Amino acid sequence: MFLITGFGSGSGPTRPDQSTPNPRPRAEGTLPSFFLRPAPLIQMPGLDNTDYNPHQIDSNSPAHWDGDTFYLFNSWLHPVRTSGPDLLHLGAPIPVHMGKVNDRLWTWIESTWKDDDGTLYGALHYEPDNVCVANDHLPTAPKIGWIRSLDNGETWWNLGFVLAADPGSIRCDTKSPWDAGGEGDFSVILDRNKEYFYFFFSSYVKDFSEQGVGVARLRYANRDNPLGKAWKWHNGEFSEPGVGGLLTPIFPAKSDWHEGNADIFWGPAIHWNTYLNTYVILLNHAIDSKMTQEGIYATFNSDLSNPKGWSEPRRILDREGILKAIRGLRVDQGTGWYPEVIGMQKGETDKLCGRTGRFFMEGMSRLEIVFLKPGEMKE
Repeated sequence: MFLITGFGSGSGPTRPDQSTPNPRPRAEGTLPSFFLRPAPLIQMPGLDNTDYNPHQIDSNSPAHWDGDTFYLFNSWLHPVRTSGPDLLHLGAPIPVHMGKVNDRLWTWIESTWKDDDGTLYGALHYEPDNVCVANDHLPTAPKIGWIRSLDNGETWWNLGFVLAADPGSIRCDTKSPWDAGGEGDFSVILDRNKEYFYFFFSSYVKDFSEQGVGVARLRYANRDNPLGKAWKWHNGEFSEPGVGGLLTPIFPAKSDWHEGNADIFWGPAIHWNTYLNTYVILLNHAIDSKMTQEGIYATFNSDLSNPKGWSEPRRILDREGILKAIRGLRVDQGTGWYPEVIGMQKGETDKLCGRTGRFFMEGMSRLEIVFLKPGEMKE
């Protein structure tokens, strides 16, 4: 039997301090809700890492349509692209070439956006080497870059880094095996008025007050010339530069990322829900600095320009539910990372979904997620 926990009115994670300077919308019956139901397995192609997993996926997996063709990107150290008539009928993965971005660099394509003129824009998570130890990749300090393609993502051109932490905000004595600082593990969406791209990202910087899920934005008009044009949300305004600027997390960490006993939301995956007429973000919840997964959560907001408007996160699955319902594994196996919703109708993607979509973890789905309007009863 599937263990399915959490609806829109479900409980959030246990925290030592539930207080917040910006109370969030949370009144029962006023927010959307959701439920999960079993569905046939969908396994994204991923990358072949035969020592561990022939379908290895290590980030959000963005998708887009071009006419009748559906394109999907999976990443693990480097991205690949698959395509077909829909998500259920994808061909073999092909390597993605990063153009002026060295193909040997550790990069993950985490978001894409297909423009009306056919240009595909994307955002990548880059992990530099030698952050703390010479010739050793981890721990790293990720940055977020902006890229562009004219062939549906087979070849990309680098337009530069748009989000990065101050170089001094690194802690090499971190207890995290992954991140000594930096900003990454993100998703991006264009607002409904095509005015701004909004970046929702994870911050692992040294300063505890800036750890958690942050938000920044880049004007749509600056999409071909983005350097110095992205701005982070800080103290109630989009006022800090994307590279090197400060930030105020919309979901701040409750325990320091670098001290071992981290309590932090990370890895936001956003989509516009046409049935609810609102944005939905799925979140990982880590309970230590190794990113041990306590649960997966959802939050709602109809106005991207108001970062304070995100609702209190509600749990979709607890750890046991993640591993039993999604992975079919014992509780001590797997990570349960990278949740995302992908709509299954033509034109729907990881950025657009209606009432029902597929609920993915690490590129695998055995569940549908059904969204309910406020007051609507489960069918």
